[in-house]
Amino acid sequence: MQQETKLDVIAITDHGEIAGACEARELTAKDSYRFEVVVGMEVSTQEGHLLALFLESPVPKFLPLAETIDAIHAQGGICIVPHPMCWLLRSISQNSMDEIVMREGEDVYLDGIEVISPTIASRMTNGRPKELNREYYRLAETGSSDAHFLLQIGSGYTIFEGRTAADLRHSLLNKTTRAAGIKVNLQKIGYGKITRHLFKHTVIMPLLRLYQGFIA
Repeated sequence: MQQETKLDVIAITDHGEIAGACEARELTAKDSYRFEVVVGMEVSTQEGHLLALFLESPVPKFLPLAETIDAIHAQGGICIVPHPMCWLLRSISQNSMDEIVMREGEDVYLDGIEVISPTIASRMTNGRPKELNREYYRLAETGSSDAHFLLQIGSGYTIFEGRTAADLRHSLLNKTTRAAGIKVNLQKIGYGKITRHLFKHTVIMPLLRLYQGFIA
């Protein structure tokens, strides 16, 4: 079972915590899986979601974007913008990315940007993140599956020189990665499951955050 994949490295980025990613890294190391696990998390910043890779401890949530980036880099992590400019999710806007990129001479910077993801939400940006990155930002490009269903795992992926997590890190820092992806048969996942998932993340979770803000 450990050999039934073409993936060399997989980054696990649960929302707001790293416990699952740490456990997966320990399991793969102990049982000699053919792939490595990078510990990461998806962090909620005041400006939107941010992926943090190569972590050893969780990053505080709901900080300003610049402070979150600084906290990630402080522990040797890498910052990647997921589903940028997507109105359906809490995504980092073009204005927010521009503000970070324009901080010339400062230590606050982005490392990469997700330009391919097979999710419905990411398809709504119509390739604009890739265009902006190649014309202006020039960050490392990544592909992510953003998998909330088993069939989605590996549907978006990042191509890099080498086979190891260290090779991936080197390619991200040197901006030599390439993004790719494959189409997922949504019918096999189930439209009901997808609809419930979207409703939870676009309606229920925002209302819950609003309620928590009122009682805080």
